[in-house]
Amino acid sequence: MRTAVVKKKPEEKFAVGFRYSTADLAKDAIISSVTVSITPTGDINDLAVVGSPAKDDYTVSALLEKGRDGYEYYVTFTTETSVGQKFQDKIFVKVRA
Repeated sequence: MRTAVVKKKPEEKFAVGFRYSTADLAKDAIISSVTVSITPTGDINDLAVVGSPAKDDYTVSALLEKGRDGYEYYVTFTTETSVGQKFQDKIFVKVRA
C-alpha cells in the first residue's frame, strides 16, 4: 500500500492518483478497474470526486473538489488488474483555506 499526502484549498479542483510501474504489475497485466472512496463523508461540503475515476493501462486518477477547511480526508483507490492483482493505495488530503 502506498500513502501520499497533499494539501488543497476548499475551492480548488485538482486530480490525484497513482502510476504503477512494470515492477508493481504482473507480467502482461494492465489496470482493469478502479474505485475511489473518501472518508470521512456525510456533509455536502466534504471532499468529493468529480465524475468517475479515470484509468489507463498503468495509471489511476480522480478529480477532487470541495472539502471543509481544517478537515483531513483519506482518498482510497482500489485498483484491480487484468490478472487479478488488487492494490489499495491512499492519499491523505489536508484541506486548508
